Amino acid sequence: MNATDAHDLMRLLSNWRAEQDSAALYAALGQLERDSQQGRIYADLASAERRHAAFWEERLRIAGHAVPAFRASARTRVLILLARRFGIGFVVPSVIAREMKDSDDYAGQDDARAAGLAHEEHGHAAVLRRGSDGAIGNNLRAAVLGANDGLASNFCLMMGVAGAGASTKIILLTGIAGLVSGACSMALGEWLSVTNARELALSQSERDVGALQPDEGHPSVASAGDAASAAGFSFLLFALGALVPLLPFCIFPNPLRISGSIVLSLGALFMLGVATSLFNARSALFSGLRQIAIGAAAAAVTYVAGLAFGALAGTSS
Repeated sequence: MNATDAHDLMRLLSNWRAEQDSAALYAALGQLERDSQQGRIYADLASAERRHAAFWEERLRIAGHAVPAFRASARTRVLILLARRFGIGFVVPSVIAREMKDSDDYAGQDDARAAGLAHEEHGHAAVLRRGSDGAIGNNLRAAVLGANDGLASNFCLMMGVAGAGASTKIILLTGIAGLVSGACSMALGEWLSVTNARELALSQSERDVGALQPDEGHPSVASAGDAASAAGFSFLLFALGALVPLLPFCIFPNPLRISGSIVLSLGALFMLGVATSLFNARSALFSGLRQIAIGAAAAAVTYVAGLAFGALAGTSS
């Protein structure tokens, strides 16, 4: 088999597996959905994905390749598990992201484009946006990003101080200060954001109805959220992430504290990257390794900056 044939085989198999995964996921969501009308929508989507899979099966057979036995991917099994545990809305953003990726991939394939698959996949995403409440999934995405902010910022801060030659005790104190100040800053920013949004919505509702008193129950006001809850949530998420590089300084022996902080932080970055794969339609391995690469690069930059400033200040050993 030449390189062109091998590449085409991999493409056909990849498309077939993706469609089979989508069909299995939609079938599971249809069974979990309590609303009968929405359940039928998921069942229809599963049928459409099976038709797409059949298209790729036929292409494989025409090319003289056997169709392998199907086994749902780890990502699909995880999404089904999450939907069972937390509800369908928890996984909707991930499913939409996957549909949009499939649409983009098919747009560059002549056979898929001629069969109208790209247009249909884009239509599936539109149906999901209209028919499901993805608020829970969006909250999860915000939680992952909030924890990542705390982890990455405090990890880089501590590595910068370490590069300047500070003692482990000073690095620990710096990390604690970074956790508290960063979490407070995030909470304040979130509180101000939600408060301003509510005040704007109140002002708009008063102009719309000519009310003398603000209408706290107006939908636009309610959708802005509660400022105190949002601030507390942001504080907690940032603090949890920022705590990760601190832990080794609290429990490891002195010679292992810096290296332990690096290993634990990179491991946590990988896990957060895996979590983001639920929303970006990338593989878990790719997302995890990308997160490590970006976090390690940022920490390396701050470490080198610490070395430079430490040398200028005469603190580097």
